[in-house]
Amino acid sequence: MPERIVVSFRGTAALSQPGSTDAVVPVHGRAAASRPRAAAPPSRHRAAPHDAASTTSAARGEESYLARALALKKRAEALGATLCAWSAQTFSFEFSPDDIEEAVLLAALAAEDTSVHPDARFAAGIAQGEMTFVGEAGRFTALSWGQPLLVAVTLARVAPPGDVLLDPALPAVLSGELMTLGLHRGVDGARRVRGLRLDAQQPLRRQVVESVARLAAPPLVGRDAELAELAVPPGTLAIVRAEPGAGGSRLLVDLLRLLSPSQGVLVAPVGASREPFGALRRALARSAPRADRSRGRAPALPERLRPALARILDGEGVEPWTAAEVLAAWLAPADGRFGLLAIDDAAEVDAASLEVIAIALEMGGGLRAVVRVGRSEPLPAPLSALSPSATVTLGPLSAPSAQELVRRLLDGCIDEAAARRWAARAPAFPLALRELLCEALESGALRWIGRSVAPRRRSAGRGRPARTMTGAELAAPPASRPIEGRLRLLSVGPRTVLTALATLGGDASDAAIDALCDGTGAPKVASIEAALLAAGWVFRPERGWLKLSSRTLRDTLLAAVPPGERAAWHLAAARVVEDHAGVLGLADAAWHAARAGDRRSAADLAERAARAAGDALLDSAAAELLAFADEQETMRDHRLDDAPDSVSSQPPTYRTPIEVVGDATEPPRALSGEELADLEARRAAAESAGRRRGSTMPAGANGVGSSRNGAGSSRGAAARAPWPGERRAGLPDDTPEDLTDAAALELDADATDMEGVLPPGDAAGDPLAKTSESPVLSMSDIAVRLAELARRALVQGDLRALERLVGELRRTGERADLVERMSGLIALGRGAKDDALRRLRIAAEAEAEPAQRARALLAYGVALAAAGRAEGALLEALSALARAREADDRRGEQACARFLARLAAAAGHEEAARTWARVARAAGAAQPS
Repeated sequence: MPERIVVSFRGTAALSQPGSTDAVVPVHGRAAASRPRAAAPPSRHRAAPHDAASTTSAARGEESYLARALALKKRAEALGATLCAWSAQTFSFEFSPDDIEEAVLLAALAAEDTSVHPDARFAAGIAQGEMTFVGEAGRFTALSWGQPLLVAVTLARVAPPGDVLLDPALPAVLSGELMTLGLHRGVDGARRVRGLRLDAQQPLRRQVVESVARLAAPPLVGRDAELAELAVPPGTLAIVRAEPGAGGSRLLVDLLRLLSPSQGVLVAPVGASREPFGALRRALARSAPRADRSRGRAPALPERLRPALARILDGEGVEPWTAAEVLAAWLAPADGRFGLLAIDDAAEVDAASLEVIAIALEMGGGLRAVVRVGRSEPLPAPLSALSPSATVTLGPLSAPSAQELVRRLLDGCIDEAAARRWAARAPAFPLALRELLCEALESGALRWIGRSVAPRRRSAGRGRPARTMTGAELAAPPASRPIEGRLRLLSVGPRTVLTALATLGGDASDAAIDALCDGTGAPKVASIEAALLAAGWVFRPERGWLKLSSRTLRDTLLAAVPPGERAAWHLAAARVVEDHAGVLGLADAAWHAARAGDRRSAADLAERAARAAGDALLDSAAAELLAFADEQETMRDHRLDDAPDSVSSQPPTYRTPIEVVGDATEPPRALSGEELADLEARRAAAESAGRRRGSTMPAGANGVGSSRNGAGSSRGAAARAPWPGERRAGLPDDTPEDLTDAAALELDADATDMEGVLPPGDAAGDPLAKTSESPVLSMSDIAVRLAELARRALVQGDLRALERLVGELRRTGERADLVERMSGLIALGRGAKDDALRRLRIAAEAEAEPAQRARALLAYGVALAAAGRAEGALLEALSALARAREADDRRGEQACARFLARLAAAAGHEEAARTWARVARAAGAAQPS
């Protein structure tokens, strides 16, 4: 039985002689049916009083029922519908499931027919489902029957004249494709009926979305005092402190216009902010066309500086002092006016560009600068030596200013009461208010028809007004919630394009965006450009380029990418940037490759960018890129997928423990006899060489050294798990030895042998005792190193070191799952079994990738066994084994099988223990060498 959309109409047909039969009772309702005759109920349309003229008009409408029905039939046939059923005052058409727009258009046109008196208009009902073909009665008539017909006819019967009721189960309603005006309830015979009222004036969501394009771009509202304070004298620097969404970017743009500089340059972050001179290059490239448009000429540079400008624009770079001369000459005074440099989101601008700006400001010449940073962010290091002439902070707008902004955004089409209501629905930040109105228009909460903006339902926009925000809330982007709501309404194709643009930093060429979206099924930029521009998602900073409307939008888009897909996006972005950027832009490609876990490519790209930076005499940038390349080489076997991606293009950093910066080596494996002999020989040779040259290496470095008690410690011995018979320090005495081995193996399943880490017995063996600031690593990189150190401390049974490492790992905010598991094992080691079971149970029940879930389940099983709950431990271990096999994690499978073998042996099931031992050996043999 084919599925069809059924549209049923009910009209009012008058009898030629109403009094000639007793079968017609012109009153409605059960109580009235027992009375012989009663007056007809008054019309629900108060604007049409029942005088003689309106009564005549109603009668004329009733008499034209057949003519109007036939006209509607012709219109339906033109739209591809067929007549499927009819009766004296109802008739129905069916459409194919894909023709929902045609079906809605037919119903809306009939309901809104202005040539007919409101009381004589058709009422309609729409439903969808399977219909059974009965027979043909003409070319455009196919009699059918089914539940959709019953539902549609019932809805048409209870609908008031001029209304269209939708079945709440209609797929187009469930998907949000159709706009409704609320619920209508009625009674048809003995059945209670309810349907959603279609908005006949704006029935389709795409019509509603088009309303966003009508939002105005008003002048800056409520910032007059701040603008007055920013009369920046020549040769000085001013600071604007504003959180994302507070209007800081808009303020800088207005300053470039209001201060009437000789030339103005707006510097903003570019890409991943790793390209030396990236922000300066983009700013100068866009400043020349802007200068041509505004004053008819670009600044004339001395002949000696033109090659330097060309190298900067080509992405090749020059020596910082020469670049500063180019910038100073570009912004040189003219006609008594001085140049102005506006730096937006200065904390994310690359350090090389900021260094050039600082040099240019110190050269003199009257150059002015305005720097925008966050409310609590320090001034970037290259600019910190400059004394600011003024500092202003942009906070929330006042209530009158917020209401005025709402009215101006809606072009004055909303009344004062409604503007006050909507201004109170969000924190009073300009971006938050605009995004709130966009969400309200796109979701249908607000209805913009002609010169009127009003709530679609009486409840829209009501509720408790926004309260005063705390300091923490002020630090968070207040516009992120309405942006998330808008993104949920956006179709997959445009959202994919926006995600690609956000991955590239929020400002990229059409060609780069199309290249990144290649293979995702997303449309080309050219095909959806108009829709994205009209909805305010993006704008054109220059021809052939798209830029996201706000940094908050970029961060929200990146945060919405599923963790499992982030590596793929970064890997594709690395290739696109490599193809479309200059040689210094390879630094951005290296960052993307590192985020994708492709350490080899990241190191290669960083080295190429470092060579280019060295050729341009950018020594600091070259050194930083070489350190990054070396870091990627040493971490090549580590993956960052377990750690959540940083949303910002500048990952946070902090003082890095020196041991964390040390090299990571291959995962531990059993050494052969020849390898052990070779290791001992090399250790002895190293000790001898150290004695001969009076080695200055720290004790224990490279696996050579002695502990306080004089016992030697080799790299192999330091990294191995305790041999059978050794008791791990710190674990409770009643913990079975085989269970502690399983716990260590569970957390050592993907551990790496850390070279360059001091042995536990050394005086300097505290892994957090020394810190270093170079190279600077991201939080996620540091978390990986700390996790490896914590695993090693667990294997060695050093509970005190394990506690400190887990505390440091918790401070980074990364790897929360591992922190929870290790905290549980620490509690188990302290004898707090109840706390350990609680922590490990929470970790085991959390959603995670199969491999991570396997480790959490096995850790919980170990704790249950230590608590004497063997049956629960068996179930958790079996679940862990299933998860490990699902992830094809041979090391995890081996750990689970060993634990199950020891559980079976402890219970006296020797045959089962041998079987599980064979499974463990098979899993170990299947591991890649």
